[in-house]
Amino acid sequence: MKNNSLPDFFSSSAELAAIEHFLHLIAKTNTFDQRLDVLQEQLRQSEQLQKKSEQQMAQNKQQYQQEINKLTQKNNEQLNKKIADLERRENKYRQEIEQLRQKIENTKTENVQSSQRPKTQTIHSNNELEQGVWIDPKTGLMWARISIGQEWKNGQCIGEAKTLNWESSKGACKDFRLAGYKDWRLPSRDELKTLMIKDKQGYACPQGVLFQPVKVEWGGYWSGSPYACNSNYAWDVYFNNGYSTYYNKNNKYYVRAVRSGQ
Repeated sequence: MKNNSLPDFFSSSAELAAIEHFLHLIAKTNTFDQRLDVLQEQLRQSEQLQKKSEQQMAQNKQQYQQEINKLTQKNNEQLNKKIADLERRENKYRQEIEQLRQKIENTKTENVQSSQRPKTQTIHSNNELEQGVWIDPKTGLMWARISIGQEWKNGQCIGEAKTLNWESSKGACKDFRLAGYKDWRLPSRDELKTLMIKDKQGYACPQGVLFQPVKVEWGGYWSGSPYACNSNYAWDVYFNNGYSTYYNKNNKYYVRAVRSGQ
């Protein structure tokens, strides 16, 4: 075999083929590197775009959540207002219903008492005061001139008025006896207020007709009207200022009995 030296190799036709092959390899390598750079740049841009998209999605999510919270709060406020309005209306209607119920009960009581009233019992205006009662000409109600705890004797008011809780007040009126009558009852709130006059202190009746408690002349008096919104409360009336409010039935106030008159 013939041994060719390196100079002989490069001076031969093989030299050109080797150089061409080498240049071809270099060209391929450069193209691959360029493509690789392009792909890497595209990947980098894609990652940046994805990152921006994720950030935008997070911002949108936060914005949507804030809007949802605002709408929820606004809706809750409107709902609470509606509930409060409905509760106010309910309380108002309850009071109106209770007032109507009380009027109906008073009417029934008057009818029953009228049917049970002794036919021979008659009190004329000239002797009613002497028997310890006063008939209001405007309402026809017969009022005891004395409060529960006081006694009518020999045409005079004797003793001091008692303060009782609400249930005891009803029972005391039921057991009360005066002027030959035994159908006395605890007056309703509206009935008690007919005794009031707004322009000055006192009762809407002639001076000295109704005797007040000695210790507390213008004290509070129980009415037979329970408070519609709470069965543990009932209405009372103060005769010093015409003020009427509801109190726990365990509280103690004065009591004045009434009946439906002739």
